[in-house]
Amino acid sequence: MYFYSDLLSLYKEKFYSKFASSCALIYSIRFLDFTIIAWLLTNISDNPASIGALVFVKFIPMMFSGLITGWLVDKFSRLAIIKFVIISHSIYLMSWASYMLFFSVNIEVIFLMTFISGILMSIDISSRISYLSSLLKRRVIRSGIAANVIFLNLAWFIGPNIGMFFLELSSSAILYTSLSLINILGLLFLRKIPSLNILKYKKETYSGFIAGINFAKKKPIILGTLLIVGFGNLTAFTFESMGPYFAKFIYEASPKEFSFMISCQGLGALIGSIFLFPMLVKITRPGFVFFIATIFLCTGSIIFSYSTSFFIGCIILIILGAGTTFFMNMHSRILITQTPNPLRGRVGGLQQFGISLFPIGSLITGLLGDRLGVPVTIRIIAILGILCLLVIFFLFRDLKNIIE
Repeated sequence: MYFYSDLLSLYKEKFYSKFASSCALIYSIRFLDFTIIAWLLTNISDNPASIGALVFVKFIPMMFSGLITGWLVDKFSRLAIIKFVIISHSIYLMSWASYMLFFSVNIEVIFLMTFISGILMSIDISSRISYLSSLLKRRVIRSGIAANVIFLNLAWFIGPNIGMFFLELSSSAILYTSLSLINILGLLFLRKIPSLNILKYKKETYSGFIAGINFAKKKPIILGTLLIVGFGNLTAFTFESMGPYFAKFIYEASPKEFSFMISCQGLGALIGSIFLFPMLVKITRPGFVFFIATIFLCTGSIIFSYSTSFFIGCIILIILGAGTTFFMNMHSRILITQTPNPLRGRVGGLQQFGISLFPIGSLITGLLGDRLGVPVTIRIIAILGILCLLVIFFLFRDLKNIIE
């Protein structure tokens, strides 16, 4: 209970509860939107490559925009950027509503709109994480990172299930109009909270677009962490990207079963982040735990590829979701605590570049899945991932170090 009191003490931090409420709302709408679009896509196409391509266009903006947005959030007001993204995302949702009202959804429009939402997500991630690290005192930053993961996982579970529930009750146009209006409420939570702009002399000390790259190259634990983030996203999350394919075409799931399966990973991550919270904040070797968690996800992907039962598949996804709790917490803690505040946006941009390898892995899985079959492809990619991770851990011994 001592460690849970740390979680509760976060709400004594001035302005934290408002910012946390904004995060929970925006995260939920983001997952809800993606689940509905994934469902619409599976009604149009039964091609595994199309599922992989959807994930690809959602996350690939991180590769191109991550470094730029990271630089922007270090140069300009992070709070102002967060508000800009909220307004832009409401416009995106209303645009979907207008299109669905007058036209039938097709693959080309799905990919275009998903790409736009991916850009907004990239900007939002950089600005929110950087702002959070400035808002909280150093003594509670571990709890703050863990709490942010809890909100993300809560949204991951609730968003998809609520989305499909309301989609059965109303048209997609009405649903997206409602989402656009609800999304804008995120601005109300951010009223009267401080901008927390970086002091000018600190900006000058760490100025330069490539300052984050230079910093990472000089600090082995940062570089090693970023490499695991990249290879982990490339090879360890094929179970996530191909989840919609398994649900629709292998398990032949109904709409409610489909949405539940999409949310299973989020449910596992939510359970893990809450019940394992005391362990998460107590860990002193986050690099080593991060490595083990990534190996666990690769191994879990292989096991998932053999499942032919909806029930067993959901159980495996819940367990893997709990594993993602360690993956997300550990690398976020390393990158935030080991990076000076004026550089956190740019190092976060490098983190996003690593995350952007997730859609590449998804696209490769989809394309190879057309030829070899999705289950076989998942196994091959996961095994290659384990081998790469072992090499990285051997080369970067600093990942074993204790970090207070």
